[in-house]
Amino acid sequence: MLSASALSFAVPSLRTSAAYAGSPSSVRFVSRTYTPFDPNEKAAYGMGAAEKFSYDPEHAYAYVATERGYISVIDYSAPVASVTSLGVSLGKGLTARDLRLCGESLYVVVGTIGKRTEPGALLAFSRVTRAAPASLAQVWEVGVGPGPDSLLPSPDCKTVAVSNQGKGQCTGGVVCQLIDPEGSVSLVDVATRSSKTVSLGNVAGSSDSALQAEGVHIPLPLNAMVYFDDFSNKKMDMVNFAEARRKYTPATMLEPEALAWAPDGSKLFAALQINSAILTVDVATATAERLTPLGLQDWGASGGTQGLDTVRDNACQLKHVPEFSTLRSPSAIEAFEIDGETYLMTASGGSDLEYGEVETAKKFKKLLVDVPGGRPEFHPNFQELTAPGGGADFSKITTAVRNFGGTSMRLSIGSTAVDYSNPQEPVWTRAVGSGSRSVSIYRASDLSLVWDSGSLLEQEGCKAFPWAHNGEQDDDYALMYGVAYSHASAGGKKDIAEKNTLSPPALDGDACHDRGDGKPGPCPLGKTVDERSWKDGPGIQQGLAVGVACGRMVAVAVTSANSLAFGFDVTDPTQPAFLFVHHLSPASKDKSPGVAFKEQTLGDIGARAAPAASRPPPPTA
Repeated sequence: MLSASALSFAVPSLRTSAAYAGSPSSVRFVSRTYTPFDPNEKAAYGMGAAEKFSYDPEHAYAYVATERGYISVIDYSAPVASVTSLGVSLGKGLTARDLRLCGESLYVVVGTIGKRTEPGALLAFSRVTRAAPASLAQVWEVGVGPGPDSLLPSPDCKTVAVSNQGKGQCTGGVVCQLIDPEGSVSLVDVATRSSKTVSLGNVAGSSDSALQAEGVHIPLPLNAMVYFDDFSNKKMDMVNFAEARRKYTPATMLEPEALAWAPDGSKLFAALQINSAILTVDVATATAERLTPLGLQDWGASGGTQGLDTVRDNACQLKHVPEFSTLRSPSAIEAFEIDGETYLMTASGGSDLEYGEVETAKKFKKLLVDVPGGRPEFHPNFQELTAPGGGADFSKITTAVRNFGGTSMRLSIGSTAVDYSNPQEPVWTRAVGSGSRSVSIYRASDLSLVWDSGSLLEQEGCKAFPWAHNGEQDDDYALMYGVAYSHASAGGKKDIAEKNTLSPPALDGDACHDRGDGKPGPCPLGKTVDERSWKDGPGIQQGLAVGVACGRMVAVAVTSANSLAFGFDVTDPTQPAFLFVHHLSPASKDKSPGVAFKEQTLGDIGARAAPAASRPPPPTA
């Protein structure tokens, strides 16, 4: 078991001279607990009842956050864990974005449900103790920035960092208006209960050009908004960017998410998934020190990988794809120390933005069209785009059509792929996808890349569990008219209905003839092979943990879409050893989530957390 403590958030450290000779070779399932999504309801699939959690190894309690603003307390003192009555509701309209136990307090960062542009708050609760268990009681509250996403206490628990994603949101009727605050980081002093805001303005600059020149990805640059507002025949009357353009700064397009501390607490690192970059913060001065772009993963023959799977053929077909790259989008970040040197490990999961009818990534067939016997053309939705070289160089476009023509492979239309210098005629420069389908290790001192897993996740995952290869299970796979359906929005009901509907006879339907109990309905994971090959492959969303196990530095990365856990020995960060791959929900091979949940055999679906812990162990979430 990876060693950790709830009393501090010390960065895991190891001296190689003291490292054991052998490495862990597998993981073993211990127990599973289904948590309620609010205090008045029983557990149900698809309700976000276990989004985030933190574990207290001293008192054997786990704290679990739900999407609906309830914190459950799970008792792990017995062989079979149980849900206690010690939980607490956060208040109407609030949701817990993250929570961590450190010292004697449980910290919870909250936001308003459905409103990512509004300021949030950091709440502190008293820790539940074994000697005198009592319901969670709030001790204090401090305001933080707009759209809080993650929190992480410092190694000594004296400061709590909160990443404020400031994610833009399109609000209004048929023609919606984009509201997009600047991203930031809050540093909350636990003793004084005061907060300092780390502005990203000094690393973002006053115009997009500097960030773009450095290689930082901007999902929707200012000139892209001008294009969609003033020149795009398809989009100009569907999204109103006027207010966003008036208030625009490059920092509005920077979105810090996952966090990691330096061992001495002097530096804080924030992963900017949508920007393919890492932010370094000087804690003493509460200043954004630098923004480091992570570059692109080249999937051509010279890119140092074995290729990737971009073909939906129900098989594992990894191939090199010429002239195609993906953003190294860090969805998770963990710090660890080897022989006094600090390293950062990241997991790359694809991420794009959607503002009403404007999406920052498009299906290939909605971007470029192959013309038999002629030159490829841009789709009518993007007819204003031009080829490089003044519209004369179609070589990269022709290659892209050869790679992905007629498919739904999702490509970026952000700054790395399209030059919006002239918003009237933007130039499509190259095919870029989101998410490198890998885990990476960087040296913290200069953020130089020392190792990347390349094609390994797809290779080893398919070798061990071919039935889960690039498959998916999420909330949309809930049963029709079940609890999740009854609580879903109109759009959510539509998505669930599509997964429950056979096609034919329906025009739009992705259901299977057997959902796992002989009835038609949502497909089991084993029937969705390659479903995400056109997106981000296995996809890792925040499921990453690093800690000391069996005298070795071990990392575990968990894919959210197809529920695989990959183990690595990173004692030598420059040459990690692959240890194992474990499936977190074997029942999902033949049973859809709702069916397996009713039978109490459903494992971890959509895992977004995999913390290190001491005995007794917590589950993933």
